[in-house]
Order: sequence, then C-alpha cells, then structure tokens
Amino acid sequence: MAEEEKTTYPTIPVRNWWTIRDKFKQSIPTSVTPGYLAAALGMKEKSAKANILPSLIACKIVDQDGKPTSRTKEWRDDGQYSRICEEIRQEVYPQELLDALPPPSPNRESVESWFANKTGGGQIANRKMALVYILLCEANPLSAQEVAKVPTPKATIKKSKPTPSKTSKAVVSVQPNTPQQLAASASQPAPSIHIDIQIHISSDASAAQIDLIFASMAKHLYKSTSRDNE
Repeated sequence: MAEEEKTTYPTIPVRNWWTIRDKFKQSIPTSVTPGYLAAALGMKEKSAKANILPSLIACKIVDQDGKPTSRTKEWRDDGQYSRICEEIRQEVYPQELLDALPPPSPNRESVESWFANKTGGGQIANRKMALVYILLCEANPLSAQEVAKVPTPKATIKKSKPTPSKTSKAVVSVQPNTPQQLAASASQPAPSIHIDIQIHISSDASAAQIDLIFASMAKHLYKSTSRDNE
C-alpha cells in the first residue's frame, strides 16, 4: 500500500500499455528511452517522455534511468500478469481508494470523481488516471485482444461531392386569349436543343378558346416539322 497519497498517478493510455507489453514479449530492451517509446508507439519523443515514461517508472516496470526492472519479465507473462497488477495497485494507490472502489470492476465515474477530489486535475487527466486504475483492477491479460479490435482514430478528409449539372428546360406558357403569341413563337427557326412545351390553361377558359389554342399549335408545329423534313 502507498504510504502517502500522491498528487499524480499513472496516466498511460490503455492502448499504449498493451503495445509496450507486446513489445516486451518480443524482446525486453536494455533501456527504455523516450526514443524507444516514440518508435514503438509512433509518437514524438517529447510526448513519450512526458506522458508514457513516468507511468512506467511509477509502476516500477522500469527504473528512474529507464532500465527494465525484475518486474518487467513477470509483467509480460500472462500467467503472472494479474499478480503484478495487484502489486502495482498496492504500491501506487492509497488504501482509501482500494477500499472504496475495489477491483475487479470499479465504477468509472466514481473513480474519476475520486481522482478529481484528490489531485485537483482536469477532466482529461482524471479520466486517464481512472482508466489506468480500472485497467489494473481488471488485471486481465486477455483485455489486450479487445483493445486490438478497436481501430485507432484517424484524421479523415471530407471530399466535396461534385454538384450535378442541371438540365435547362424551356417552358412556354400560353394564355388562352393570346393565340398570336403562340403562332409567333412557333414560326421561329427550330432550335437544336430539346424543348419541353408546357401549356397552362386557366380554369375559366371556354371550350372554344381551348380548341383554338390546340388548333393553332397543330397548325404551326406541323408546318415546322414539314420544313425540317424537306
């Protein structure tokens, strides 16, 4: 058990915890430097030094000089992983937290609240500390498989979709009392584009007016078609 309450606690991201453990399974390095962590985790050395190395030191996986400790080999062993997590919990966290929010599945919000009250840290820092504590409480080496299934967030670039071109449509509006306008329009040379003709007839138009409109259209459209076929 930690004899005195700390003002800060490990904040290593869970994904990085498992990635480093997998690296150690392959080969334990002679020295865990910011450069080693940056290469293994795909981050900048400055970030590795500030955010990853202190947590490994706090958990006694490496010493102050970055040298792997005797705990390193046991930490990477699935058979001993649970026991090592228990040792780290007892060494790093006060008994108050261990008694109030014990393993294996403490409530995350309650854990975050405890860290907020004890450390005075911000929301992001409290969440990171809580996730590490919960990770150590679960002490399940198989959790690494679940984390591996979650894809790493990547920045996405939204591509603007091309605006579909609009087809122009010519609309001819014919009033029932002006057949001369229709005749004048129909006498013009036929354009080379497709034209849709829409006829809007007032509801109060008489039968005679409607007949006159269609008779005029038939006459002039027929003339235009005949000239095109000559």
